[in-house]
Amino acid sequence: MNDIVSKLDLLAEFYSQKDALELRKRELLNEIQVPAEIEQIVKNGMARIAQVDTNIREASKALDAVIDAKLAAVVIPQEYQDELAAIDRARDEILAKMGEVEAQKRTIRNEQAEQHLGMMNESNGLKQQIQLEIEAQTHDVYAAINQKKQEIEMEFSGKADDADENIKKLEAEIKAEVKATGASVKGKYFHAVYVKGRITWNTDKMEAWIVDHPFLKDARKEGEPSITLRKV
Repeated sequence: MNDIVSKLDLLAEFYSQKDALELRKRELLNEIQVPAEIEQIVKNGMARIAQVDTNIREASKALDAVIDAKLAAVVIPQEYQDELAAIDRARDEILAKMGEVEAQKRTIRNEQAEQHLGMMNESNGLKQQIQLEIEAQTHDVYAAINQKKQEIEMEFSGKADDADENIKKLEAEIKAEVKATGASVKGKYFHAVYVKGRITWNTDKMEAWIVDHPFLKDARKEGEPSITLRKV
């Protein structure tokens, strides 16, 4: 026990040494400073870069002014504008005529849908009428057939119960005899398989027996424990 305590104290000392090394490393890193002349070089370089950006913005603004002036001087001739307006008017007239054509198509499609609906309603009425005629003509026949089926079911119901009882009784006798012989028996159509009963143990009772019978500990296995180290 004392040996384990000593090792735990040594582990804590190792963690303390590790923390001290990390602290010393940060102190040394903080002592490293960039020389003043290097900082001035960086500062001057950043100023030059800013001046380059300023020069390019001014040059870009001057170029945009020249281009805007050239674009303003380019004017679409009036005759082109007139021709384009004429094209727009012709397009509007064509679109209006196409709208009239589409309206005529919609009217025809609506008529088609109405006619299909009328035909479907008429068809459903005829099918319903035929179905009623079939039911009227076959009602008595189906009723007689159902009556005959019920009579047959009643007749064989008792016989099936007797057969089930015979099967149940015979199976019980077979199982009892196979159990007495202690071996499987195979027939032409059935195979009575003898399965030895599974042995189980009551764990609570076994634990109690181990107290009075130590030799039973050899049949008992217990997993290894696990240990987790945590800082206090």
